[in-house]
Amino acid sequence: MKKMLNLFLIIVTVLSLIGCSSINEVDEDKVKDVSDKITEAIINTVGKSEASRQESHTINAGNLNTLNISSSVGDIKIDTHKSNDVLIGINIVAKSGSKEKSEQLVEDFDYTVDESLNSIDVDTTYKDIKLEDYNISTELSITVPENITNIIISLNVGNVNIKNIKGKFEVQNNVGNIIVENSQGSYILKTNVGEINLYSNAADENSEFITNTGDVKLSFNDISNADSIKAVTDIGDITITIPDNSSYEAVINEFMGKEKTESNGDKHTKLEIRTGVGSINFN
Repeated sequence: MKKMLNLFLIIVTVLSLIGCSSINEVDEDKVKDVSDKITEAIINTVGKSEASRQESHTINAGNLNTLNISSSVGDIKIDTHKSNDVLIGINIVAKSGSKEKSEQLVEDFDYTVDESLNSIDVDTTYKDIKLEDYNISTELSITVPENITNIIISLNVGNVNIKNIKGKFEVQNNVGNIIVENSQGSYILKTNVGEINLYSNAADENSEFITNTGDVKLSFNDISNADSIKAVTDIGDITITIPDNSSYEAVINEFMGKEKTESNGDKHTKLEIRTGVGSINFN
């Protein structure tokens, strides 16, 4: 995550300059501007002093079903356990030009952990931070009971890793990877720059996996309860693995290739697989 923080300005700059322009269009002035800002960002990360603070929270979630997280910078890890409690660990890390300033930033950093009608809400976003002077990240490690079946995450920079959850997943990331392992549910997973990976998951109802720049790798052990699965990357490769006995109809649009359709059984699950620039491996 430290490397991710150091690259934060670089990637955000690239995103702001490129926007939604066609991949066939290259603006030399913008390329030079990006290069200059990358050099400046690297220089500004050298010699920073670091300070950190760790805190934890325990919340009885026996009557709750949703975990809602909003964060600016930092990795998020979520797992489950046999308990009615939600355990929240947070590690706040600040880097600046001096040890004293970093310690003050850590001490002053404010976040919220609240309980609403049906959910636990964790907010570690920050405002009015001049990233050219210092960096702040909030690493979250959260363990939830089985009755937490809705996971909602909004993250600007960092990786998201979710394990052993059954329910609905809605993750919106700006820069970073999204990984879901050994889970089941419907998935709305989106990142602007980063990979989306599923390992040994079951899909239910309707799911979308979308990244602007990055690979999509989906390994399903069951799609029998899935109505639709959509996987899209503008720049990157897509790999999807499903059980041999799956019933599906897949419409595949691969870079530099003609649209094709593959099907099996009664075509229950509808798949849409598309790359702007990249290859598709569907099996």
